[in-house]
Amino acid sequence: MYPNDQRVITLLENNIEEMNLLMEMSKDIEKPDDFLTDVSGMIVFRACGMSLQFITENFVKIRNLCGVDFFKPYSEIPWSSVFGMRNFLSHEYGDVDALGIFNTIKTDIPPLLKTTEKILSDIRQN
Repeated sequence: MYPNDQRVITLLENNIEEMNLLMEMSKDIEKPDDFLTDVSGMIVFRACGMSLQFITENFVKIRNLCGVDFFKPYSEIPWSSVFGMRNFLSHEYGDVDALGIFNTIKTDIPPLLKTTEKILSDIRQN
């Protein structure tokens, strides 16, 4: 098993909860411009950006606790992109655009959620 198993489990559980919340709060966003048409959309956009930052930061914490090899069995996810997104969201926030957030939520989060649930299940079985 990996070091700090309970910490890793907690981070994975938090990410599952956050990804579900992210998809719920963006469920009415049908196209990137929906983030930009009114104040409500802008609030959702900013909330989604922070949610993505939280999720990616937790994966960086897991990498720091366990090492990058922890993620090798789950190669269906481009982990370097996940870690890179954390840096982008944290340091280049002014350059984050609606299309990028939209595509990440609609395309990347569902498989990431599924894989995160698999990782958690694998840890619990060991």
